[in-house]
Amino acid sequence: MNKLMPKLKLSSFKGKQLYLFLLLVFLVGILFGSIFITILNEQDKSTVITQITSFFDQIKNNKTDYLNVFKNGLTSNLIYIVAIWLLGISIIGIPIIIMMLFLKGFVIGFSIAAIIAKYKLIGILGALTYIFPHVIIFVLVIFMMSYYSLKLSFGLLRAVIERKSIHFSEIINRYSFAMLISIIIVVIGSAIETFISPYIIKLFLIFI
Repeated sequence: MNKLMPKLKLSSFKGKQLYLFLLLVFLVGILFGSIFITILNEQDKSTVITQITSFFDQIKNNKTDYLNVFKNGLTSNLIYIVAIWLLGISIIGIPIIIMMLFLKGFVIGFSIAAIIAKYKLIGILGALTYIFPHVIIFVLVIFMMSYYSLKLSFGLLRAVIERKSIHFSEIINRYSFAMLISIIIVVIGSAIETFISPYIIKLFLIFI
């Protein structure tokens, strides 16, 4: 028992390190995305702001095709999650998973900065209604899958370097279970994005 405790603590510490690393990558992505809007030329910035205005106008005027939004949102998020899952099975997927998490942060940071650039101070409320709650749900799922994917990839890399055998079938079963949970959450998140989030965003639209 005394020998087991240090191993458990070390494993927990490594897990915390990985979570902190993923959080740092995501936050750097948000930072770069929020800065990127400031270096766009006026034409590109105008195009982005026009798209944002069109997005909010569709919600305000109840012109949203809910079924199409649900299909597109669900498909894109499932592809993202499945891609991370598949990359976790290969060692070469490590840098790609990290880049995907960075890009997700970049897109969110860019979107938030663009909303604030358009609506100024009140845009902060717009950004909050834009990301709550579905974007937060998707980010948590991506974090979970990125963690398990990198953990598996690093485990495979360690096994190759140290020439150790691993119980791959047992590992892949747990990994697949994490994937199943992620899919369920993505479906719920997509439903919230389609049928609940527009009403939350309308709270912001009252002020513009």
